[in-house]
Amino acid sequence: MEKQQVVIAPPSGRLGVLLVGLGAVSTTFIAGVEAVRRGIGQPFGSLTQIGRIRLGKRTEHKNPLIRELVPLADLNQLAFACWDPIPDNAYEAARKAGVIDGNHCEPLRDFLEAHRPMPAVFDQSYVRKLEGRHVKKGRSKRDLADQVVADIEQFIARERVDRCVMIWCGSTEVYTPVQPVHQNLRTFEAGLEKSDPGIAPSLIYAYAALKLGIPFANGAPNLTVDTPALQELAAEKGVPIAGKDFKTGQTLMKTILAPGLRARLLGISGWYSTNILGNRDGEVLDDP
Repeated sequence: MEKQQVVIAPPSGRLGVLLVGLGAVSTTFIAGVEAVRRGIGQPFGSLTQIGRIRLGKRTEHKNPLIRELVPLADLNQLAFACWDPIPDNAYEAARKAGVIDGNHCEPLRDFLEAHRPMPAVFDQSYVRKLEGRHVKKGRSKRDLADQVVADIEQFIARERVDRCVMIWCGSTEVYTPVQPVHQNLRTFEAGLEKSDPGIAPSLIYAYAALKLGIPFANGAPNLTVDTPALQELAAEKGVPIAGKDFKTGQTLMKTILAPGLRARLLGISGWYSTNILGNRDGEVLDDP
């Protein structure tokens, strides 16, 4: 079989970053990007900004920055939009989440306060510990998906964005196995019309993004793009999908430490973790 050549277009114009959820993850991301843009912060921990890649042998000393090798958008090209079931702006949400301290928040207050979430697609049966008061209402889940599409189109026009990516930064949803409604695009769209209970909010967001040809990255262990229906839609639109979890906190540390313990045949009786920030994700995961 002849391999198709993949051509990556240059990252021209503005890139809209659509964030589902305006909590600890999103506010840290937004504030961090703006701090770097203003020259008051460094992009520590950012693979795209300071990560390097080795080309050839070590002795050749070819270690360019990844962003010099791969056509990635510059931080100055990013524009943010977000949804959340709680109406707090990014400054208020950041202070409540507690990841960024006041010394880092205050110089960015004007920028963060300007980012207010759009009403969210919300279903408490999927996150029983949360109560949404800033939510969309619709005749069906199809109607809710159409509202998300309209939100995105209005954002693109208002901010003069050339392309977008959507990232799920919301809390982990209740575990849902693959059901008949998820089997293909036809059954899924019929389920949207009937407001099938098997269609979680994350699936509605992903569907709306993919319908517009927007890549979707899942930052939580939700079913979402693991469904045959949305994989079919992504293939039809030629749009990438990715993600099962961010794994940037305790999970990352466990994946770093566990192989080392195993390699040295050191047994442990179990892991014990605490959510020291007290943010909404920790509250949601407290539900058995």
